[in-house]
Amino acid sequence: MRSLLKNNQQGIAMLITLMVLSLGSSFALLAFQVSTTDLSIARYSEGEAAVQYLAESGVEKVVSWAYTPVDSPDPVFFENLLTNNCSQEKTNADFPNAANLRIAPFPDFPAYLGDPDNGPFAELKDIGKITNIQLYAPTHATKGICTVEVTATTPQGASAKIRVNIATNPMGNITAGIQGHGDAGGPGARNTFPVWAHWGKIRYTGRANLGEDILIVPTKDTGFLPNANRYTVYDYGVNIDPIMEINVENEILAPMLDKNGDSYASRPNVRQNRGSSTQLDQIDFSEIKTFIRKHGEYYTVSEDGRHLLKNGQHILDKDGNHIDSFDAVFHEKTDQYHLVWIENAGTERPLRITKGRFKGYFYFSGSVYIEGDTSGRIVAAVTPPVGDFPDGLSINLDRINLEGIFASMETIHLQRRFLAYGAFYSLGGFTGPNADELQVWYNNNFKHGIYPGVRNITPLLGTWQSVPIDG
Repeated sequence: MRSLLKNNQQGIAMLITLMVLSLGSSFALLAFQVSTTDLSIARYSEGEAAVQYLAESGVEKVVSWAYTPVDSPDPVFFENLLTNNCSQEKTNADFPNAANLRIAPFPDFPAYLGDPDNGPFAELKDIGKITNIQLYAPTHATKGICTVEVTATTPQGASAKIRVNIATNPMGNITAGIQGHGDAGGPGARNTFPVWAHWGKIRYTGRANLGEDILIVPTKDTGFLPNANRYTVYDYGVNIDPIMEINVENEILAPMLDKNGDSYASRPNVRQNRGSSTQLDQIDFSEIKTFIRKHGEYYTVSEDGRHLLKNGQHILDKDGNHIDSFDAVFHEKTDQYHLVWIENAGTERPLRITKGRFKGYFYFSGSVYIEGDTSGRIVAAVTPPVGDFPDGLSINLDRINLEGIFASMETIHLQRRFLAYGAFYSLGGFTGPNADELQVWYNNNFKHGIYPGVRNITPLLGTWQSVPIDG
């Protein structure tokens, strides 16, 4: 009996052992299956991320070709992209056009794209291939320049096709050397406004006060060749320009002398009551702010308006001293064009600028106070097309304080002389005792939305699509 009981106990123990082993094996198998499934998912996700990255890299390459057409496979096409938007259907895309491609020694466009050593995406060869890039008519009716379609694959078999519209960057087209609101300071204000523009126009909304004597405005002579000479208050007769004119939306408050209808007998290039034909260039400051936060430098300002803050923090040197005034951050930093947004609206006082060697495109949400009367630098400039010079004249300008743009959503206060090659733009207008000492040589590139140092083409937000490979 004891032997039977013992045998039963041993049998039960063995059964339990077998069950435990079986259950353990099941868990092990399940764990293995889960781990291999996770690995497959990870590889799939990795492949999807890689191919998406490849396709987006293709779009960025198109943007870079538009910025430096000489590096593209079709320099003529990309050089004219801003003015000749894509117009063809996808079945007959504007790009690539085999007749225009410069891709020797590659036999065809796909071979050029996929070459692992000398192709445009050679640095991405370990990730996968971009197999096709096409540009055709934009789907965005108002802002689109072209639809860009990029197809990519990876060695793991993942593939993707992306479509996106490209557009000019939101800096738009600046078509005048100086423009702003004429009634700076409020209704009835009689401030002095800038009248000194070279190689370009001046545009004011509202009313404008142009000073005591209309002769201060340069004479327009279309046969005159532009030069680097500064205008002077000592001899009005030498102040001549082939393009310069002033257009005011409503009434010119001063000077009253010599008025002949809506112009002046001695200065027909000065005209008032232009109505809706005189509007400021449309600048979407909100879009520009978003663009700059991604591609440029973004600063806020301390409450007293004295210090620029990066990520909300003061900029200090190793000894803890402030190096965060506008001058400290940007004066003489002219090795590149800066693209800058300064969030200074609502501060106790305007942002103060006391130095004068700046290079870039500066957008201010608040008012700016320019001390002026400071040394500048020599800048290589090009005039607009004139006479027998369809590409303009190359001229060196002396003592230039700003090469680029100052654009304010409020007012620009000018204390003393300030010289610029580029453009000034002020929604609130211009104030200051010597605002008439602002002299701006207009950069005609801005008319076409070309800003040296800044990408002129950018993917248009809201138009990105991931589409089926056979779509």
